[in-house]
Amino acid sequence: MRSARGGAPPSRGATRLAATLDAVSVDRVSGAHRLARTTSRALGRAIRIWNRDPPPKVRAAVRSASGHLDATQPAMGVFHRWAVEWSDIARNSSDRDLLTDLARWQRTWADRLRREPGRLARVARRELPPAARVLTLSRSDSVRRALLAPRRARRPRAVVVLESRPGGEGRTFARELLRAGLPARAVTDAEGRQRVRDAGLVLIGADAVYADGSVVHKVGTRRVALAAKRAGVPVVVVAGRSKIVPGAIPTARLPRLFDRTPAMAVHEYWTDLGRIPAARWSRFTARAR
Repeated sequence: MRSARGGAPPSRGATRLAATLDAVSVDRVSGAHRLARTTSRALGRAIRIWNRDPPPKVRAAVRSASGHLDATQPAMGVFHRWAVEWSDIARNSSDRDLLTDLARWQRTWADRLRREPGRLARVARRELPPAARVLTLSRSDSVRRALLAPRRARRPRAVVVLESRPGGEGRTFARELLRAGLPARAVTDAEGRQRVRDAGLVLIGADAVYADGSVVHKVGTRRVALAAKRAGVPVVVVAGRSKIVPGAIPTARLPRLFDRTPAMAVHEYWTDLGRIPAARWSRFTARAR
């Protein structure tokens, strides 16, 4: 079978990888970390298939996968980062070392993604103020782990979750937190500014965190974070290194259900490497690769 342009047909590894990336690209339920782990496994399968049955043009297949990664979830930093790293490997690795370098890359990232949630939870256990009043929004696995990380007596005494329209993920998240034993309740987005004044801490997840400290997350995050800044309530971003995008901010417009919160609204970041005050963020990202 030939491709539509008359070239060689795509390899089995490329075909299976493309199917996974297509499925990930339309997933509006799973968080960034879960989608990253799904994609990491798919990349590993493709690399193993290419090692057993190399396509006629391995380097071209890698470049094609890089482009597909970049378009998979444009708001999620890990996909842009991986696209850049695969492009760099395709450009810089020799023919002999190309697949070896890709396999090493995939093992490194799979291990990082596996360890990240536990490390984030340990940081949150240490940093979350005891019996805090917390406001959050949307739905974030990282925030959920942070809220549940402390011992029961030190967990938040109240968690308010903005409903996060139009998807309403916040209502789902509040129910999940209630089932896990936290005193959580959902409120309308319109109540956000008032609820910020009652909170002791605004805790948000992230789909991407850039080197300048700005944060991409679900639409509405920017409004809440700026309201918290005006009210003197600290805003904490919970995000592992997989969310960090080194270098310049991508110029492509964000999808409509996401926004970018400026660094000036963030008090600090909880990462899998520890608590990073906002003033130290740019130095941290320069070495946290």
